[in-house]
Amino acid sequence: MSERTGSKDGDRGGTPAYDDETEGDRPYIDTVFDALADWRRREVCQFFRETDVSTATVDELAMLLAACEPAGLGETDGRTHEEFATELTETHLPRLDAAGVVDYDDRSDTVRYWGQPTVEKWLEHVTEVDGRCA
Repeated sequence: MSERTGSKDGDRGGTPAYDDETEGDRPYIDTVFDALADWRRREVCQFFRETDVSTATVDELAMLLAACEPAGLGETDGRTHEEFATELTETHLPRLDAAGVVDYDDRSDTVRYWGQPTVEKWLEHVTEVDGRCA
């Protein structure tokens, strides 16, 4: 049995913790996949990627998600703007922040995107394969 190469998991048997998994400004591929695994996190990243905006408020991003909610995901349809804002602040923005994709300041409810080539490359692929909110 050969050892796997290229994995940063070592012998821990799973995805490494976020705080030790970036190497310079390039996150490990597992971190990128985890960050992009949810449509809400992809939409946030796409928003920054496709606009000249580098900073947005949680409120602005919640409006984006409410407008782009895919049908038929098995989630509660017709969620409110406040529910999206809560999901962003409690789950999705902290996860993107921990992965090094955005800087989320929970005191001011602002999100800053610096650009991440690895994330942007995979977002291009996702857009080609899966499409996205227009």
